[in-house]
Amino acid sequence: MSYIAAFDIGTTNIKGVLVDQQAKLWHELNLPLETLVSADGGMEQQPEAWYDAVVQMANSWFSSGVEPEAIRCISFSGQMQDMIPIGSDYVPVRSAILYSDSRGTSQAELILKQLGEAEIARITGNHMDGTLTFPKILWMHEHEKAQYEATKSILISSKDYVIAKLTGRFVTDPTAAATAGCMDIANRVWAAPWFEQFGLDVAKMPAICASDEIVGTVHAQAAAETGFAEGTPVLCGIGDAGSATLGAGVYQEGDVYVYLGTSGWMATVSEQFTDVKSGVFNLSYVEQGKYISVAPITNGGSAYRWAMEQFSSSAASLQADGDPYEVFEQQLKNAERGGSSKLLFLPYLNGERCPVQDPEASGSFIGLSTTSTNTQMAVAVLEGVAFALRQIMNFVVPNQTINKLTLIGGGAKSAAWCQIIADVLQCNIIVPTQSQYLPTIGTALLGFQHAGWGEGYRELCDQIMQKQQLTEYAPNQQLAGHYDSQYKIYEQLYDRLAPIYRQL
Repeated sequence: MSYIAAFDIGTTNIKGVLVDQQAKLWHELNLPLETLVSADGGMEQQPEAWYDAVVQMANSWFSSGVEPEAIRCISFSGQMQDMIPIGSDYVPVRSAILYSDSRGTSQAELILKQLGEAEIARITGNHMDGTLTFPKILWMHEHEKAQYEATKSILISSKDYVIAKLTGRFVTDPTAAATAGCMDIANRVWAAPWFEQFGLDVAKMPAICASDEIVGTVHAQAAAETGFAEGTPVLCGIGDAGSATLGAGVYQEGDVYVYLGTSGWMATVSEQFTDVKSGVFNLSYVEQGKYISVAPITNGGSAYRWAMEQFSSSAASLQADGDPYEVFEQQLKNAERGGSSKLLFLPYLNGERCPVQDPEASGSFIGLSTTSTNTQMAVAVLEGVAFALRQIMNFVVPNQTINKLTLIGGGAKSAAWCQIIADVLQCNIIVPTQSQYLPTIGTALLGFQHAGWGEGYRELCDQIMQKQQLTEYAPNQQLAGHYDSQYKIYEQLYDRLAPIYRQL
């Protein structure tokens, strides 16, 4: 049997899986990753941990009897919008600064002032803020000049570092590069004049290669460390929003999906740019001329986990063998919604990127009273994320008919949350059984044509979804009026509370 080895390197964990010609998963592995959070809110990770996790997973596969020669190629997806400076010896010169780190805010303001909003949108198809890679590079140039000078290449996605370790090449893909804030999105090249204008070296940027391009092969040292056969082809891979889009089977206009991981997003595919003033990103898709319109939310599964840790019923644990997720799920399923409680929660526990761009925004309960219960507060948190999705839906698919809305990612494992989202959005939600691994399957799809397992991404996307068992959640029409009235209040919360946030 032959496989494509696919790795999805996220923020909280890395998934590895072997995918066969029928898109069946084998030897699924999942390892946690540690994020370093500084006192001032900086978010960093050690790139070596990404490679070490890949080594551990590969060694596990081969020690269990998988033949290295059975791997047709290796494909990757990973978190994007990072700033990962690597030395000529392939050793990081500092920790990776993650997408959720906004330390480049003042540099972004300088870039915006000198280049202008219109020019930035014209070249990149996006807005400029301190979470993008380009301002973070300028930050390092200003604050860590020695590390900047020692840098051979600045990578954009976690997967890019692992590819460098396997092949010796510094590359990135157009989807990830679109989140750097310095790529000419129409031509898929770096905006070289910008680097010169700000005293930066564009030669430090990785080559931008097609996601399904074979960018190298596993060299001898990497083969000895991982167990992969020397010479195994390695694809450039794709940023996580791209792999999730492929895995969700979204390849034409009218198809929409929501990804709920630690953070999350709603996205569709278009041949035109979406207005970036709303906070929506326009990302290059796997083929030239196609774009992913993606509205990112910072608070997705992280809000769910916080609610579970704070409000899960301890009494229920006696009936669920102590599994905290099962305890919480049962609590949510038994919750009454749409009754007398008008509790609302603004889910900006870690600031927010869309529908507002405010790293200082704060989570807030509105409507608390002496009768408020843990369960009501937990439900309000999950409803708050669902309301955020309802807001960004107006940006992603304005005045368009939604053919289908697919929900994927770890958050889709909660049936109670899926039903809440269907009720709040007031549309049917489709959840594939293998939801949490679909981005990894999307990653593997990049290698299907190389392996001779299919042609054309639209056909491949359709094939993947046809092989999935689907659960459909229909909205409860009796709750429509309740959520309409709650949403009208929810829409006002940020504007009313933002002046208070700024005083904290």
